[in-house]
Amino acid sequence: MRRVHIIGIGGSVMHALALHLRQQGYEVSGSDDRITEPARGHLAQAGLLPLAEGWYPEKIQPDIDLVIVGMHARPDNPELVQARALGRVIWDMPTYLARATTHKHRIVVAGSHGKTTTTAFLIQAFQALKLPTDWLIGARAPHIPHTLRLSEAPTCILEGDEYPASPDNPQPKAAVYQPHWLILTGIAWDHANVYPTPERYQQAFEHILQTLPKGGVCFYYSGDPLVKALVEKWLRPGWHYLLPYSELPATRKGQTWMARIGSRLIPVRFWGRHNLQNAAAVWRVLQELSVSEEEFASILSELTLPDQRQEIWLQTPEKLIVRDFAHAPSKVEATLRALRETFPRRSLLAVLELHTYSSLQPSYAAQYRHALRWADTRWIYVDPLVAAQKGSQLEVLRRTFPSSYRFFTNAEALRTALHKLPTTRPMVIALLSSGTLGGLAREEFS
Repeated sequence: MRRVHIIGIGGSVMHALALHLRQQGYEVSGSDDRITEPARGHLAQAGLLPLAEGWYPEKIQPDIDLVIVGMHARPDNPELVQARALGRVIWDMPTYLARATTHKHRIVVAGSHGKTTTTAFLIQAFQALKLPTDWLIGARAPHIPHTLRLSEAPTCILEGDEYPASPDNPQPKAAVYQPHWLILTGIAWDHANVYPTPERYQQAFEHILQTLPKGGVCFYYSGDPLVKALVEKWLRPGWHYLLPYSELPATRKGQTWMARIGSRLIPVRFWGRHNLQNAAAVWRVLQELSVSEEEFASILSELTLPDQRQEIWLQTPEKLIVRDFAHAPSKVEATLRALRETFPRRSLLAVLELHTYSSLQPSYAAQYRHALRWADTRWIYVDPLVAAQKGSQLEVLRRTFPSSYRFFTNAEALRTALHKLPTTRPMVIALLSSGTLGGLAREEFS
């Protein structure tokens, strides 16, 4: 039996990989400096939860055959340093998956926004059509029981972001997967801690495009000028197949969005133009698989969003509370626009947590002023401990936003303010974060 050690076992994908390797008969160990639910529970149930959080170089022994390192490990991680010193084989997670799927047809979904939703939609479509496929997706979604599935299926659908694969591999993860078919949803500067300028960020997508082999297919959102320009610059018609798509045409019937497929109007289970773009990407792929309009219309009406996307926490005549994972400016703008267009007669309050390395940099955070313009009222929440850990100065960050924004640094004060909101006018409250908003939970509003 081969031994595998995972550095960063608590990640959403990394812990799923650990469970898969255990099922395949490998002896698996791992470490992480922070393990939260649901990863903690899943690892504990499988007997893989580390006894203590932290990094322990003594875990790296000469009899370990393979070390798999997650992207959040730093170059000086003690376990990684020890693995190098002992000459152990070290792979990052994308390299492992690329090797594990080398015999499969790989469809990779890339872009600054919409990756998880597009991946979830595509997996659901393959399931509805009974097309066997494996997958990697960054979040749980209805009807998709695991974030990672590896089997004997001939196809693998991979959510591939532009973040570097590991400390030792600066390539974007989407490039390491070596797609045969690439879906490119859009480009908007993100990960400012790694890509300090928009130009550097753009280079990551140029690298992804250059990995597409001869005969490869690129499905790309033609409504994004930068995406269109890069595809036309780096891909060659005749060598590659360039297949643009645009958002599905739609109308609204009350709070329900209706997408037009041929002559039919199909009610969908989501709001907003950005999700119509994600669904359009899936439709463009399915057309290449000779799926009919009638088949897709049936599939479209059943597509559901991943967890924490447009998740309704409370709905009364006076208040609609929506929890959404949106955190980068382009995602925040898309979510708020969808709510504004769906509920035009309601007041819209945006509560945004600045939680990521990028969002806590004042020069980057300035972009949120434009993204938040769809809201009537704007609140910002920052956890002081998180800000300190990520090198952000609260007062400098506070001055990034106009005085009309309400700025919270105390979770209890945020809770109190939310519960004291007046009910004189119907309101939509959008809770936007990739974190926890100070531990805010759905049950508090029931």
